[in-house]
Formats: sequence, structure tokens, C-alpha cells
Amino acid sequence: MDKKRTYIAIDLKSFYASVECIARGLDPLTSNLVVADKSRTNKTICLAVSPALKSFGVPGRPRLFQVEQRVKNFNQKRQRHLVGRKFKHYSINRREIEQNKAMGLSYEIARPRMKYYEQVSAQIYGIYLRYIAPEDIHVYSIDEVFIDATPYLKTYNCTAHELAEKMISEVYHETGLTATVGIGTNLYLAKVAMDILAKHMQPTKHGIKIASLNGLKYRQLLWNHQPLTDFWRIGRGYQKRLQRLGLHTMGEIAACSEGKLSDQYNEELLYREFGKNAEILIDHAWGYEPLTIQDIKQYQPRQHCLCVGQLLEKPYPYNKGLMIINEMSEELALKLTQTKQKARRLGISIHYDEQTLSILPEVDELELDRFGRTRPKSVRNTAKLPYATNSITLIKQTLQQLFNDCVNSAYLLRRITLTAEDILSNEMAENYLEYEQTNLFEKSHIDFDESREIKRQDTVLKIKERFGNNAVFRAVDLEEGAMTLRRNQQIGGHLA
Repeated sequence: MDKKRTYIAIDLKSFYASVECIARGLDPLTSNLVVADKSRTNKTICLAVSPALKSFGVPGRPRLFQVEQRVKNFNQKRQRHLVGRKFKHYSINRREIEQNKAMGLSYEIARPRMKYYEQVSAQIYGIYLRYIAPEDIHVYSIDEVFIDATPYLKTYNCTAHELAEKMISEVYHETGLTATVGIGTNLYLAKVAMDILAKHMQPTKHGIKIASLNGLKYRQLLWNHQPLTDFWRIGRGYQKRLQRLGLHTMGEIAACSEGKLSDQYNEELLYREFGKNAEILIDHAWGYEPLTIQDIKQYQPRQHCLCVGQLLEKPYPYNKGLMIINEMSEELALKLTQTKQKARRLGISIHYDEQTLSILPEVDELELDRFGRTRPKSVRNTAKLPYATNSITLIKQTLQQLFNDCVNSAYLLRRITLTAEDILSNEMAENYLEYEQTNLFEKSHIDFDESREIKRQDTVLKIKERFGNNAVFRAVDLEEGAMTLRRNQQIGGHLA
């Protein structure tokens, strides 16, 4: 592998909140704004919080009631020092609030607009393409990209820092958005430089923060950095498992990997705990990452799957959950039909709500969710389809049976995920031979006219494509608690 490569990681700063600020003529760096759908009650998760509002102690991805509480607490604390304990004015501008102690903190709530965010993201991608070929760009998310800048530094006769600043300056002048940039000798170091070091860098006149890392600098600056969750691919679960082993920094993980088998800390200890993922953990502890953007572009997974899932807006009882299963089954089948694919296996994953414990305090198996709340242990089950299919009828029947088999009808449901597994293209499915054991006591799928149903599904998709997703729906979609009509107006669980 060529060790002299240079990668640039770019993360648009507070993308959703900044886009909404600019659309309102506000400065993204000084305006208090939160992106959330308040029509879903104040328990809804906020899509984004502006940097200015974060500076007053509001976390990055809170629920709306947490924003309300933080702002209320800030204002109450400030009012204690005022005569009359009342504000004459409120402001959404951070600088005004910091300069005037008699002014109350306020903020704007912007409704999510996912289609608009995608348009802005595409506009910014177009700016990158002025400098970089698409084969050297990996789009990591709507607001984050990786760039292999190696061949372009010679072409433009500049440093990676200069190239990054030139691109982001154009982004700023054309969209008003700024960014955090990491430069590294591999993808991992570029990401870490962006996530950890760039946050503490002095911004340029356009608010751009740029940091760079190589292997030696990484070890000098970050081997003792805490917490470990600041590093790419290390979540709270990994951190807890490492702490149980007595490892608290990347330097300690690197030292552990060098230990002999006779030592208390050695490489085998990590492999026993993390399996094959220990190899990635050890590589990252040393600042090593062999993967390139070209590797990512060329990757072909051995198996494909397709998922649909949703976090329910409130706890659902068993019968309402079955209604949601039927809705999502149809969505999954139509997605398979649209992509000209068929599934050989289906999976279902159910997460229960913590309120179940107030109804049934004695539950055998419990787990903690990522917020530290106790709830009944989630369940997952799979079933093989009689043959590769994208038929709504067969998919719905199979998932209904899975739901009945694995879900406790006394529990409240909170999150549902359906998965189509072992996916084949329509052409491959036609040439794939499967055999079925004859059963004299059950109706055979041979009696089912699948071709007619698939034609009907194709027709529904054409109507939806022309007139919108809600142009065709079932009467049951109008029932209380049904989510299809609402989900059809969303992208990624947020309003389109």
C-alpha cells in the first residue's frame, strides 16, 4: 500500500440547523435554533441544534422537552439577579444574550425539510466535483465526505490544507455553510483529526476549522486522549468492555496488543473479547487503516438485505403493533418489487417500551437501552420463505406468523424493524431451483397466483411514482394509530 496518500474528511458544521438559519437570514454561528417537529409532542427527538444554542448547555441530539428545560433553567438562573425577576426582552442571538444580562434566552424551532436538505447537500457535492473526480470522493452521509486528495495536490500545486480551504470557502460563499476538516495519511486519521483535533483549532475568517494527523502525531497527541468514545467506531458498549479489561486509552490498547502471551495484557485478550473486530481496534490504536476509497468503491457484499423500521411515536399494544406489521410488510414488499429483487428469508426485530414495567413489574429478562432505561429484552426471529418472492401476500403472512410467535402480547411495543434477507435479483430468482416437501395437511403455495399480484404491485408503484406515495392507500391506513400515510411524507423518519 502507498503510505504517502493524503485524505481529506469534511463535515459540514451543524448541517440541518445551519441550513435552516441561512434560509431565515440568520447567522448559523450566533443564532439559537433547533430543528424538530413539535407537532409530534415535546418528546420528539431533535434533528439538530445550532452551535449557538449548544453553547448554553443544550446537547446535540436532545428531545424537545430537554431543550425547553435547559432554556427554562438558564432563564430562571439569570432572573434571580434581576430587579423584579422579569425580562423585558428575549433574543435568539447568542452575542446579544452574552452582552446583556437583563435579556432572556429564546430560540426558534424549524420543522424538518429533508428534501430541501438533500438539495443543499447535492449543491455542495457539485462544488467538490469542480476540484475532485467522483471516483475519489466517498459520500459518508448527507453532510460528510471523504476525499482522496493525493493526485490533486500536484495538479493544483498546493497543500491539502490549501485545497480544503479553497473548496470550503466556495461552499461558504455559495451556501453560507462552513465546515470542520480533517487531513490524514489514511481515512481513519483524517476522520479522527476532524472529529477530535479540529474542534479545538482556531477557525478561519469563514469559520473553517482544519486539523491534520499522521501516524507519529496521532500517537503523540491522542494516545492518552479520553474518552474513548471520541474515536471512530468506539461506542459506549465498546468503551465499557475495554474498561472491564482495564484499558482506557488508545495507547493502552496499542501496548496491550504488543504484550506476550505470558503477560497480563496481550493481543489474545482483545481477540477473546472482540473476536475478529479486535484487528480493526488494534489497527486504529496504532493509527493504521489499510482501506482506501478505491476499496470502498469496489466492495461487493456477499449477501444483500433490505430493511424497513420505525420508532413508534408512542407505546403500542399488541393489536396496534400487528396493524403496523401489516403496513410495514406491504412497504417492504413494494420496495423489493421496485428494486426488482426477491427475498428468500424474512426477519423481525421488536424493542419493547419501558412503560411495560409499570404494567407488568415482574419481567424475566431485562435490558438497558442506550439512554440507560430498563425495559423488557428485545426479541428477534427469522423465517424462511417457501421460495424467493416479493409478493405482499406471502411476505405479510410470514411476518404475521413471526410476530405472533416471538412477541409477548402483554408488552408495549416501541420499535419495529423488518428485514428481507438472502435477496436475489429477479433474474437470479428465476434460475434458482428450490424443492419443497409435500404436505397433505396444509395448502400449498402452488395454488397462489403470484404473477397476478406482482403485476398489481407494479401498477401501484407506477401510480405512486406519478402522483405521490399517498395516491394509493388502503382503508385500514385511516385507522387510529396507522402510520403509512404519515411515513409516506417522510424521509429517514423526518418530514420531507
